[in-house]
Amino acid sequence: MTANTAVKSKLCGNFVKSAELPEWQALVLHLLCERAAGADSFWAPYISVLGQQRHHPLLWGSELQGQLAGSPMLRLLTDRLQQVHEDTEQLVAAGANQLEVAQRWEQQTQSPLVSLASVAWAAAVLLGRSFQLDMSEPELPLEPDMSWYGSWQAHGPAVLALVPWADMLRHSSEAGEGAMLAYDPEARAALLAAHKPYAPGAEVFDSHGPGLSWADLIMDHGCVGEGASDNPRYDALLSQHLQPRGPRNAALLEALTTLTGGPPALVLTPSGPDVTCMAALRAGIASDAELIKAGWRSGSKGSDVELCARVMGRLSVPVSLATERRVLQLLEQAVQACVAAYPATIDADRQELQQLVQQQQQQQQDGDSIAESAEAEGLQIRIGVLRALISEKTALLGCAEAVAAWQSAVGALAAGGGAQPTPEQLAAVYGSNSDDDDGWT
Repeated sequence: MTANTAVKSKLCGNFVKSAELPEWQALVLHLLCERAAGADSFWAPYISVLGQQRHHPLLWGSELQGQLAGSPMLRLLTDRLQQVHEDTEQLVAAGANQLEVAQRWEQQTQSPLVSLASVAWAAAVLLGRSFQLDMSEPELPLEPDMSWYGSWQAHGPAVLALVPWADMLRHSSEAGEGAMLAYDPEARAALLAAHKPYAPGAEVFDSHGPGLSWADLIMDHGCVGEGASDNPRYDALLSQHLQPRGPRNAALLEALTTLTGGPPALVLTPSGPDVTCMAALRAGIASDAELIKAGWRSGSKGSDVELCARVMGRLSVPVSLATERRVLQLLEQAVQACVAAYPATIDADRQELQQLVQQQQQQQQDGDSIAESAEAEGLQIRIGVLRALISEKTALLGCAEAVAAWQSAVGALAAGGGAQPTPEQLAAVYGSNSDDDDGWT
């Protein structure tokens, strides 16, 4: 199920085309119309197993949302709920509830086809179950070119798709990038590669995707399965912790916002921020002279996006001892502020998680009817949230240690006497001396 099948749908296709709905809204409406069609829908067997999605954050009440206090997950959920409101308003304003299938649905259920609740349900399905597939046809070169053969690189824009057979597979943390669904244009089908040899009759698994944290899993899928691998990460917004040093810095950060398609992130991991985040910090803290040396001219504006990409590449390595010290001090303060925002410590979370997992296991062993109830669902959600919170706090604590080590190393360079440390010497502090700006171009 894609935006293309939405356009071809007898239930909503003409409306999708005339209203010029974007891909996401087209899929939301397509899914709601197929659900309303019931047994008459081609997709009925698939839709019948989707359930109410109550475990997904988009369907949580205020009490469950409150469990995300102090976490960037709450900001993300707030943004997504706002998007649900906007999608609902736009679909209703366009006339989606006047469709024939919508009127039949309202007669049967006494509720509109498109509402905040129904759009939230559809969005939860798409967030937790859809795949990003490159479905573009490969271009045929004038001369044979096999350089792309066997590559998993996309050759065109990704398409959001619900693929029922792949959705029915369970996910395994052992299944990495090689076990991700991909579209084969020659077979005109979605294909999945096995991540290991399977015996006949054995259960087959696919992958959630590479490099996901437990916070990603709870926010997109509404759960963190037992044994799921974690890639701890804390997603802060750069603007929350960085005040531009001056107008020239502000203009560069404005251009960076356009370049990245949204507010620049400050991604904190146990090994510290990556090179792109460090470059963004330098962009906000560097002196005017350092920005000019990096190529950000005196008349540069927030609209100079191409120039911004080149400048950010040059700021991927340290520019001076003074600026690097300010960057590390800001990082130290940012990590401290993020940790302090949580109402509970990581030790308290770990202790509660251990108790709840034991409680859940005991219920399952006893065959307790509670294990199949709404109470059990709430318990599973809390376990997932705790794992996600622990993941974020693990990233912050590791980042704090990395920043402290960098500060110590930079301090040692400064205490060495003689000439100022070179950019190469400062870059070596981070275990990297890369001047590659591909991340910005």
